[in-house]
Amino acid sequence: RWPQFNLPEDARGLYQADSGLVDARKANAVHIALGRLHGAAVLDRTPIRALRSVGDSVEVETDGGTFAADQVVVAAGAWSNVLLGSLGIEWPLTVTQEQVTYFATPHLREFAPDRFPVWIWRAPQGFYGFPVYGEVATKAGQDAGGDEVTADTRTFEPNPGAHDRLIRFLEARIPRFLGPELYTKTCLYTMPPDRHFVIDAVPGHPRITIAVDGGHAFKFATLIGKILSQLALDGKTEYPIEAFRADRPAITDPTFRPIFRNEAVVHQS
Repeated sequence: RWPQFNLPEDARGLYQADSGLVDARKANAVHIALGRLHGAAVLDRTPIRALRSVGDSVEVETDGGTFAADQVVVAAGAWSNVLLGSLGIEWPLTVTQEQVTYFATPHLREFAPDRFPVWIWRAPQGFYGFPVYGEVATKAGQDAGGDEVTADTRTFEPNPGAHDRLIRFLEARIPRFLGPELYTKTCLYTMPPDRHFVIDAVPGHPRITIAVDGGHAFKFATLIGKILSQLALDGKTEYPIEAFRADRPAITDPTFRPIFRNEAVVHQS
């Protein structure tokens, strides 16, 4: 079906016919616009320095002043432990700097969305990619292949090691996917040791609800936002989120062995 792939004889595949992709730039813009429609004030470039539970409210200390709220929702990615630290809490979260590269393949028609799928390669070294969309180029990256950083120490410079591993994989498995490199963009993963989300109230602080992304949350942003709003307003949600509790062993047991790297996940399975 997809002759673009050069697969080994023992490769197994799982195809989801109704899969797709979410345009991050447009989706973020829509979420912000809908928030404003419903009365939200969006404060750009306003770092949050601390959270404090004070009686029946929560104080949010920012560079633009201190705000008080009945409920606070935290979705801070790589800054999660910074804010948790102001509550005297630290979770075993690993932050890595990841990247994707855009290739100006000359074989555009072969990699159009109607001829080539979004793909993920599950192996000790995992990779993923997209058909031509947004840019006139294909896009791919290594999953969880970057260096450990913090929100303050991250750079925006490409990682040569991750880049070389990606090129070698594509040369072997999807050679016509490649072309002149347009550019490489970096991003941050924030991963609990089991690489599942955290979606829960912060222990000891029932008025503060938090989500931690696990490095794969964006495509679920609308649903996670709905769940967080239900937890904040009603104290419960209609969705099954037991696996994402903040008191599970991956968060609370210091002996829990991290399995967020692909080689560990594949080995465990």
